[in-house]
Amino acid sequence: MGVARSEHPAALLADEVIVVGGLIERGPGRIGATASVEAYDPSEDTWRVLPDLPVPRHHLMAAVVDGRLFAIGGFSESGFDAVSTVWELVGDAWEVRAALPVPLGAAAAVTLDGVVYVVGGAPVGGLYRYDPGSDVWASLRAPSHDREHLAAVAFGGEVWALGGRWQGEMFSSTEVYDPETDSWRPGPSLNEERSGFGATVAGEAIVVAGGEVFDPDRALVSVEILGEGEWEVGDRLPFGLHGNPLAFVSGALYVPGGSTRAGGVENPGTMLSLRAG
Repeated sequence: MGVARSEHPAALLADEVIVVGGLIERGPGRIGATASVEAYDPSEDTWRVLPDLPVPRHHLMAAVVDGRLFAIGGFSESGFDAVSTVWELVGDAWEVRAALPVPLGAAAAVTLDGVVYVVGGAPVGGLYRYDPGSDVWASLRAPSHDREHLAAVAFGGEVWALGGRWQGEMFSSTEVYDPETDSWRPGPSLNEERSGFGATVAGEAIVVAGGEVFDPDRALVSVEILGEGEWEVGDRLPFGLHGNPLAFVSGALYVPGGSTRAGGVENPGTMLSLRAG
């Protein structure tokens, strides 16, 4: 990648993997945020630069709805102050859209049936739905457990909230939201507690990869796959990563960026790929 980053989202737009913002290294012991946005073309194994965000953000969320790319919330460059800002990339510029109901960072966003769901996050968590057609947010029933640095996917017409942490407690648990009933139910627990990791849907399965745990600090190499009702262990990453998104496109899994040091920023700037099947 042109800008080595971690704690950033990835979204699919026209068969390209889009990475937005994130944490970067500014020198020995110095950490900052970036406004950089890049697009990866798997067919050519190339990156191209997209317009920068109006200001740097990290631990933000991103979503694509009907070919429209949105950057949502996150933390400000000055630290871990959550923001509620929402932008849409229109042509060569980012335009302001309706703000989140509350400031949120380290949450997860998924697209389902033409709307965006944002689940979890800090400092307040919850569940929120954004309708791009009307540019309106709605607050929905929150999951039973607060969790940030989680991952989420849209799977089987529902929203799956996976892992994460809260006030130092790591989770392997999952919860599943049914939009038709505005209700949550427990899902199958991961084999390993993890936070700050990537998740995606690959065909008929959910895949999670990487993450971090503390005490002791460790970036995870493990990959888990949910196919037939329980999580199975997949091929390991070549090295531990956290703050890494995960994407599935053209029959392959992609891990763009991330940090090799749990609780810190050591970004190799790699794009890892694993051919599915």
